Amino acid sequence: MIFVAPQSLEELILNKKILVSVDGKESYSVIKGVPILLPEKTNPDWSRELIEIIFWEYPEAIANIYDEINSGKVSDWNEIYIKYIKEIHKTKENILKAFHSYKQKETGIWIKGDKSGSVTKAQIKEFKKFAKKSIGKKRTITKIEGTGSLWNRYRYFGKLVCKEQTDKILELATGAGGGTASVALYMPKNCELYTVDIGFDCLGNAVGIGKYQKKRIIPICANFWYLPFKDKSFETICTVNGLDESREMPETLKEISRVLADNGRFVVTSRNNAFMRQHRILEPFGFTEKETLEILKDCRMYSDLNNLDEICNSLGLVLISRKEYRDNENVAFSVSEYKKQNKSRV
Repeated sequence: MIFVAPQSLEELILNKKILVSVDGKESYSVIKGVPILLPEKTNPDWSRELIEIIFWEYPEAIANIYDEINSGKVSDWNEIYIKYIKEIHKTKENILKAFHSYKQKETGIWIKGDKSGSVTKAQIKEFKKFAKKSIGKKRTITKIEGTGSLWNRYRYFGKLVCKEQTDKILELATGAGGGTASVALYMPKNCELYTVDIGFDCLGNAVGIGKYQKKRIIPICANFWYLPFKDKSFETICTVNGLDESREMPETLKEISRVLADNGRFVVTSRNNAFMRQHRILEPFGFTEKETLEILKDCRMYSDLNNLDEICNSLGLVLISRKEYRDNENVAFSVSEYKKQNKSRV
């Protein structure tokens, strides 16, 4: 088994449907076939990464924001984000103070809610719903068969990930299942796809895609900067927007490098420039593109391809190919392929 405890990295073994460390000091639940391999008190749910930083000292605001969003009465999430920023931070100067305060903290700071550390009944219900609906192609992407830039990008990504023979692949960020489906479509039937997401209910998409495509897909609830795998466990690691839709990018890349075998490949789809994702939240408060990218970089978030290359290079992940896809004049994504240098040659 390749699983380890997310922080101690102690080897885990399966004991009566629970993953237990070899020394017996740690145990982790397996819910509906999904291992919950999260650090203690981590909330197993995805949320908007920029909002977590802006309100990291106001967990009650985070809870209220997502209560409003989950009410189903909101058509534009950004309106809710901006409303709370105006109520609590009010000005650009105060937002800057929040960013400065966050960037002083070490990786490991995250928002904890009252229900941290457990999967709720509501999440299990959503998990079942997603798993069931995705089999019938209603909830998520199960087959990459459309036309246009998005679908061409998925097909290229899936083929690139699967171009070299391997018995297992690691994917970060299951999400709605686009990356998962594209890899599953092209990988051989004897290959296993381990797909990781901090959102428990999103992992239902992986179950549905696996059944629909008849491929071996193993969903895991985990935090990217505490990957629950042994060193050098995978020859191929991939992600679609997993870096630019999460926090702590340098630590995530460090973890990717740790669990990637020497000469292994990392294939990542990301926005060329993070401003295209974050501008709707920050522009109303007077932030320019240059300011936004500098802030994101300082706060250990994805900023652009140059920053991605810089961090990867520092970890021995060398860029070997890149292909750009442009949705329109202002929206561009790139699929980048990195190879981990053999340490004996570094």
